[in-house]
Amino acid sequence: MSGIRKAQGRTALLRITLASGLALWLSAPLPAPAQEATAQEATVQEATVQEATWLAEAKAKLPATLVAGRVIHLDEEARKATIAVFPAGADSPATPGSVFTPLQVMEVNLKSDNGTLAVAMTTVRPRRPDEASADDDSEPYQAELRAALAPRRKAEPQVEPCRIKGWALNDTRHSLAVRAAPSAQAKVVGHLAPVRVTPESGQGSEEGWRVEFDITGYSHGWFRIAKATPPGTPYGDPPPRRYPRTYAGTGWIRASEAGGAYANSQMPVRRLLSAPHVDAPGEPPGADVAGPDGALSIDGTLVRLFACSANWALTESRDGRRGWWRGICSNQVTNCS
Repeated sequence: MSGIRKAQGRTALLRITLASGLALWLSAPLPAPAQEATAQEATVQEATVQEATWLAEAKAKLPATLVAGRVIHLDEEARKATIAVFPAGADSPATPGSVFTPLQVMEVNLKSDNGTLAVAMTTVRPRRPDEASADDDSEPYQAELRAALAPRRKAEPQVEPCRIKGWALNDTRHSLAVRAAPSAQAKVVGHLAPVRVTPESGQGSEEGWRVEFDITGYSHGWFRIAKATPPGTPYGDPPPRRYPRTYAGTGWIRASEAGGAYANSQMPVRRLLSAPHVDAPGEPPGADVAGPDGALSIDGTLVRLFACSANWALTESRDGRRGWWRGICSNQVTNCS
């Protein structure tokens, strides 16, 4: 026969009666009381509510021209916080953002209001170099890319330099015109061949092989492209000699005439963002485009390209959400992971 005597602290005395009648008392650990676990959960919830309270208060103090992104620093003892902020409307095709826009933060001085953190004062200021995103391992490369593209932007102020890839959104019957400038009235300098359907093209996500190209610039609804390859050529299934030619030089096509696929570029928060920066705000993807981890799936979920800046693109996903994603590829066979 066995029984438990009154618990003391985290242990209880366990009485074990042997067949001989000899009784042994052993010290046995007890699980944490339900009240203690509940108290711990309540503490976490209270901290979350406190942060949400002061954060909402701080965001409300921003001018309408700015939106708040991620909290990049919080020191509760010093009662200071730093929040990344970005231009409002950077996710609109009419006013797309740029990686070259100087970064800003909102510095928040906090105070205790009956034991709850509250906002004492806020200041918007330039973001310092030592305030880089702590969880973006790609930032050194991003800085190098911006430095490499900056001279192009200075030389052509009306063209946003880009480094992404895409494919042509024409059909099986019509070639797509490539123009000398970002205008429907500009001279046609060449064409991109129609979609080509072959027994091999069924391995891709599209209905046939599409022309692929580099996207090197953006201007007012147009993409500058270069190095276009005939449909199927990258996959060992080139068109016959009699097939319409593909212009491989530099030229312009409408943004609505270009498609592509999301690439896995190791973004810390894998969702469409309101500006081309990993600290910009964004909404979780819809259930039909989210992966098992809740992040945006890169498998066939991109439906529209609007603009680009460096290796970022303003896009629309299959759930109707619009925002910026870092890394667009043109692989028609596998995802770009």
